[in-house]
Amino acid sequence: MNTATSAKALEIGTRSPKFKRRSMILTWVLVIVMMVWVLLPLLWAILSTFKTPIEIYRVPIKILPESFDFSNYVRILTDSDFPRYFMNTVMLTVITTVLTVFISMWAAYAFARMRFPLHHMLLLFILVPRLIPRISVVIPLYRMIVQLGLLNTYAALIITYTVTAIPFAVWIMSGVFESIPREIEESAFMDGARLFQTLWRIMLPIAIPGVIAVVIFTVRESWNEFPFVLSFTTSSRLRTLPYQLFLFRDTLGIENWPLINTFAIITVIPILVAYFIFSKHVMTGIVQGAVK
Repeated sequence: MNTATSAKALEIGTRSPKFKRRSMILTWVLVIVMMVWVLLPLLWAILSTFKTPIEIYRVPIKILPESFDFSNYVRILTDSDFPRYFMNTVMLTVITTVLTVFISMWAAYAFARMRFPLHHMLLLFILVPRLIPRISVVIPLYRMIVQLGLLNTYAALIITYTVTAIPFAVWIMSGVFESIPREIEESAFMDGARLFQTLWRIMLPIAIPGVIAVVIFTVRESWNEFPFVLSFTTSSRLRTLPYQLFLFRDTLGIENWPLINTFAIITVIPILVAYFIFSKHVMTGIVQGAVK
């Protein structure tokens, strides 16, 4: 009995290295397939920015351009209206991010430290707006904005951007605050610190990964926001980069894909750079916000 068991265990032990090796190979194959599936369209878009419209529509399609031409980038960056679109996007993103972090940190602290009826149920309901497509709330928001006299103003965009970003920010930051030991706050209160001082000087510095995660996600959503700009603005002075990308059509009705892709790549680059710089903090903040 013992001999048979030992032989079986020895057989499993000899097979385990082969099994691990095969599992590792299969894992890498799946990862490579997924990376190709995700990155190939992006690579095609980047390479197409160096092509001419004729190369895009030529059959058979070639991935590499015949000659790397930077005229598309020059045309976009030297456009007299591009700085206005860029500054509108930056301004709306910065203001929305600051308001979202400031408002959500108070609500998150309340959910993390105060106990009241239906505490967890209310925290769950906060995420409900994230499950609703934004296009479905455009009409009621439009009517509210018209009644407030905010149509075609920056205030309408800032309010809608902030309101839609707060739920996810509260959910992340409440988890981060809850993971901080209460003894730290109690020590600060015993030393005479007030609530605002404790939250601003003690809790927020400790919760930096969560704050950075909130900032990155808020910046991403604000930077790429399109339905609200399309619905609540009509003036060209309020256009943002995504809105202008939507309007970026050839007058002849033929899509100039190299120029469109160039505009899209320039629009996406700031978000990609910010995410790559703070990716470690973003993952840490998400984990801390999810573990409660």
